[in-house]
Amino acid sequence: MSGLLDKAKEAEASKDVAVEVVNVAPETSDVVVSSSAEATTSVFGSMLAEGMGMKIGAAVVSLLVLFVGYQVAMGFSFGAGSMTITDHSIEEDNDALKIQIRFGNPMFSSASKDPVQISVSYGDDEVHTTTEIPSSNLLNVEIPFSAFYQGNSRAMGSSGADILYKINANQGDLKATEYKIEPANIMDRTITKGDGELIVMSTNSNTECNGVCHDGVSMRVSMGVQDAVNTDLISHIDSDYTINAQIIYEGSQVVYSYPQIIVNGFLAQWSSSGLLSGAGSVEDSWLQLSGSDSGNFGIEYIARDDFYQDDGCYHLRFTVDMDSTYDVDSVGTLTFESPGYELHWNANEGANDGDNYQPTGEC
Repeated sequence: MSGLLDKAKEAEASKDVAVEVVNVAPETSDVVVSSSAEATTSVFGSMLAEGMGMKIGAAVVSLLVLFVGYQVAMGFSFGAGSMTITDHSIEEDNDALKIQIRFGNPMFSSASKDPVQISVSYGDDEVHTTTEIPSSNLLNVEIPFSAFYQGNSRAMGSSGADILYKINANQGDLKATEYKIEPANIMDRTITKGDGELIVMSTNSNTECNGVCHDGVSMRVSMGVQDAVNTDLISHIDSDYTINAQIIYEGSQVVYSYPQIIVNGFLAQWSSSGLLSGAGSVEDSWLQLSGSDSGNFGIEYIARDDFYQDDGCYHLRFTVDMDSTYDVDSVGTLTFESPGYELHWNANEGANDGDNYQPTGEC
């Protein structure tokens, strides 16, 4: 009996062991799966971290490139400092030559406050020096024409070569490359040649004036220098001067005086009393003057009744007085005249036969 009881106990014990073995297996499996997942996540995280690091590195490099580019654009350099004359312009209101100097400072260094020596040369001759103190990496300097101007630049040298104005600058041992003011004509300020025109203004009529009514004359004047290639042309220059213009009859009689014209650069002004306008601009050396009336295409002209005496020879005479800065040879007042125009207005309008019409000719 006891033997059967012992066998039964042994059988129960065997069942408990088996259950325990079965129960242990899932726990072991969970641990293995969890470890595998963690390993996979660790590898993926490592790869992600590696890619992110590359992106961050690339971003840092890009920012560094942008920073260096900005420093260069702002005038910094990696080595020693630099100085460059970069631009020029004419300041008509101040009658000055304006130049721009840019400084390149070593990285992380501030702009030098040491004085800058600036010189102007006309050809090979130094004609002016000045000193400026920079306050930043960009220095703008205005040099009055009265301090250095020696005469025109274009075709003033031997064999028609240009005599250029040149700028040099240094800041201690730092020296800029010589800067030439080009094109040469920008520095031409001295007038040496002039011309004028009277242009007949008329209207056709079926009932009056024997078919053509002569209304007046439009006037224009030209100032500048003789063209270097075509001696019949006048090349335009910007300058400061006054003009007094008159219409002359039969060689000596003044029959009309225009208000004094004041020219600043290329802009001209005059009194508009008795005229339709009081300003104009010098274009390609020509200045169109206003008038007391206007005709075709809005062209202004001096009305016939304002100057016409009788049939005969008329011409335009005008004088030019330059600002003393640009009258380098002290020539004083320059006088120029247009061709003479033989006008037959009374005869043409009073003729009974159109065949007797006489066109305007030279006189």
